[in-house]
Amino acid sequence: MSAYLAPPCLPVAVGAAVSLRITWPHPGGLLWGLFGSGTWALLCAAMALVGARLGGWPSLTPSGRRPRLLLLSASAVAGVCVWLLCVRLGAPAHLLAVGRTAPLLAVLVLACTLAANVSLHTASAAASVTLLALYLGAGWAVLYLLVAAVGWSRLHLRVHTRLQVLSGAALGTSVCAAVVLLHR
Repeated sequence: MSAYLAPPCLPVAVGAAVSLRITWPHPGGLLWGLFGSGTWALLCAAMALVGARLGGWPSLTPSGRRPRLLLLSASAVAGVCVWLLCVRLGAPAHLLAVGRTAPLLAVLVLACTLAANVSLHTASAAASVTLLALYLGAGWAVLYLLVAAVGWSRLHLRVHTRLQVLSGAALGTSVCAAVVLLHR
């Protein structure tokens, strides 16, 4: 289950939905959301795939400290580059504000990984659900059950401890909430 909800899969769907909601009734937001989150997701997936194929790490989701730090660093740089590209191409300012969450979350998870192996899967799921709840309505908060399921899967696979999963969920939720609430 966590493979389907892995970063960067879930943020693509959420990025499109939130972008469409922010710019409604103008459908251009959907295109910006798909372009920004989709480009970042493709870059991250390509880096994970190339790293695994070249032997840099054993799987698409490396758990070793060094490969994880390399992939998170590259993901953060990719997020900033995609965000700057969207700025250059003229994306609406309110979408750019939301778009800051991806590189910011990647940088913070990277910083936390220096101390502990925070769950990026759980952070990504929590960030996604937080954006949905803040932009599409509180009813979407029911999807925090999905965050719990992702966290459970990370525990079940024995790639994270409870503290790492809870820290990821708290980080994803707080980063997105802070970005959104500071922009409003």
